[in-house]
Amino acid sequence: MPLTTDDVIEIQQLYARYNTAIDTGDGATFGSLFVPDGVFDPGHTRCEGQAAISEFAVKTHEAMPLMRHNATNIVVDGDGETATGSAFLLGYLAGSQYKVITTGRYQDELSKTADGWRFTERVYRPDA
Repeated sequence: MPLTTDDVIEIQQLYARYNTAIDTGDGATFGSLFVPDGVFDPGHTRCEGQAAISEFAVKTHEAMPLMRHNATNIVVDGDGETATGSAFLLGYLAGSQYKVITTGRYQDELSKTADGWRFTERVYRPDA
Protein backbone atom coordinates (compact mmCIF):
# COMPACT_ATOMS: atom_id res chain seq x y z
CA MET A 1 0.00 0.00 0.00
CA PRO A 2 1.45 3.41 -0.92
CA LEU A 3 2.16 6.03 1.73
CA THR A 4 -0.87 7.90 2.99
CA THR A 5 -1.07 11.68 3.18
CA ASP A 6 -0.69 11.33 6.97
CA ASP A 7 2.51 9.29 6.45
CA VAL A 8 3.98 11.95 4.17
CA ILE A 9 3.14 14.75 6.62
CA GLU A 10 4.66 12.77 9.51
CA ILE A 11 7.85 12.18 7.51
CA GLN A 12 8.06 15.87 6.62
CA GLN A 13 7.74 16.66 10.33
CA LEU A 14 10.53 14.14 11.02
CA TYR A 15 12.80 16.09 8.66
CA ALA A 16 11.87 19.38 10.39
CA ARG A 17 12.40 17.94 13.88
CA TYR A 18 15.82 16.65 12.80
CA ASN A 19 16.91 20.16 11.72
CA THR A 20 15.48 21.81 14.84
CA ALA A 21 17.06 19.27 17.21
CA ILE A 22 20.58 19.57 15.83
CA ASP A 23 20.35 23.36 15.54
CA THR A 24 19.34 23.66 19.21
CA GLY A 25 21.73 21.00 20.53
CA ASP A 26 18.90 18.70 21.62
CA GLY A 27 20.82 15.46 21.35
CA ALA A 28 18.15 13.33 23.03
CA THR A 29 15.51 14.33 20.49
CA PHE A 30 17.97 14.07 17.62
CA GLY A 31 18.89 10.49 18.53
CA SER A 32 15.24 9.53 19.06
CA LEU A 33 14.46 10.39 15.44
CA PHE A 34 16.38 7.25 14.45
CA VAL A 35 15.48 3.62 15.14
CA PRO A 36 17.53 2.19 18.07
CA ASP A 37 20.14 0.67 15.75
CA GLY A 38 19.94 3.49 13.21
CA VAL A 39 22.89 4.74 11.20
CA PHE A 40 23.84 8.34 10.46
CA ASP A 41 26.66 9.12 8.06
CA PRO A 42 27.27 12.88 7.73
CA GLY A 43 30.06 12.33 5.22
CA HIS A 44 33.10 12.35 7.51
CA THR A 45 32.21 9.77 10.17
CA ARG A 46 29.65 7.05 10.76
CA CYS A 47 27.43 7.02 13.86
CA GLU A 48 25.62 3.84 14.79
CA GLY A 49 22.87 3.69 17.41
CA GLN A 50 20.87 6.42 19.10
CA ALA A 51 23.52 7.23 21.74
CA ALA A 52 26.25 7.91 19.16
CA ILE A 53 23.84 9.88 16.98
CA SER A 54 22.74 11.97 19.99
CA GLU A 55 26.36 12.67 20.91
CA PHE A 56 27.07 13.82 17.35
CA ALA A 57 24.26 16.40 17.57
CA VAL A 58 25.45 17.76 20.91
CA LYS A 59 29.06 18.06 19.75
CA THR A 60 28.06 19.67 16.46
CA HIS A 61 25.98 22.28 18.27
CA GLU A 62 28.76 22.96 20.79
CA ALA A 63 31.26 23.49 17.96
CA MET A 64 28.89 25.63 15.85
CA PRO A 65 26.04 27.00 18.00
CA LEU A 66 24.84 29.27 15.20
CA MET A 67 24.70 26.55 12.54
CA ARG A 68 21.34 26.23 10.85
CA HIS A 69 20.06 23.43 8.63
CA ASN A 70 17.52 24.11 5.88
CA ALA A 71 16.27 21.03 4.04
CA THR A 72 14.57 21.63 0.70
CA ASN A 73 12.96 19.62 -2.08
CA ILE A 74 12.00 16.78 0.27
CA VAL A 75 10.83 13.74 -1.70
CA VAL A 76 9.50 10.57 -0.07
CA ASP A 77 8.31 7.33 -1.60
CA GLY A 78 7.24 4.23 0.21
CA ASP A 79 5.09 1.23 0.60
CA GLY A 80 3.49 0.36 3.90
CA GLU A 81 6.04 0.35 6.71
CA THR A 82 9.16 1.49 4.83
CA ALA A 83 10.07 4.53 2.78
CA THR A 84 12.96 6.23 1.06
CA GLY A 85 13.53 9.94 1.15
CA SER A 86 15.87 12.62 -0.03
CA ALA A 87 16.41 16.31 0.62
CA PHE A 88 18.89 18.97 -0.34
CA LEU A 89 20.65 20.77 2.52
CA LEU A 90 21.76 24.35 2.87
CA GLY A 91 23.86 24.55 6.04
CA TYR A 92 24.95 27.97 7.20
CA LEU A 93 26.21 29.95 10.15
CA ALA A 94 23.68 32.58 11.26
CA GLY A 95 24.43 35.88 12.89
CA SER A 96 26.42 38.91 11.81
CA GLN A 97 28.92 36.71 9.97
CA TYR A 98 26.34 34.77 7.90
CA LYS A 99 28.19 32.16 5.90
CA VAL A 100 27.15 29.11 3.89
CA ILE A 101 29.26 26.22 5.17
CA THR A 102 27.80 23.26 3.31
CA THR A 103 25.41 22.25 0.59
CA GLY A 104 24.59 18.69 -0.32
CA ARG A 105 21.98 15.96 -0.31
CA TYR A 106 20.54 13.53 2.20
CA GLN A 107 19.59 9.99 1.12
CA ASP A 108 17.34 8.29 3.64
CA GLU A 109 15.84 4.95 4.55
CA LEU A 110 12.87 5.20 6.92
CA SER A 111 10.72 2.80 8.94
CA LYS A 112 7.30 3.19 10.50
CA THR A 113 7.61 2.25 14.18
CA ALA A 114 5.30 2.24 17.19
CA ASP A 115 6.61 5.77 17.87
CA GLY A 116 6.02 6.95 14.29
CA TRP A 117 8.32 7.30 11.31
CA ARG A 118 12.03 7.15 12.09
CA PHE A 119 15.27 7.22 10.12
CA THR A 120 16.81 3.78 9.67
CA GLU A 121 19.77 5.16 7.78
CA ARG A 122 20.58 8.75 6.88
CA VAL A 123 23.52 9.56 4.62
CA TYR A 124 24.63 13.10 3.82
CA ARG A 125 26.87 13.79 0.86
CA PRO A 126 28.23 17.31 0.46
CA ASP A 127 28.33 18.79 -3.02
CA ALA A 128 32.03 19.55 -2.83
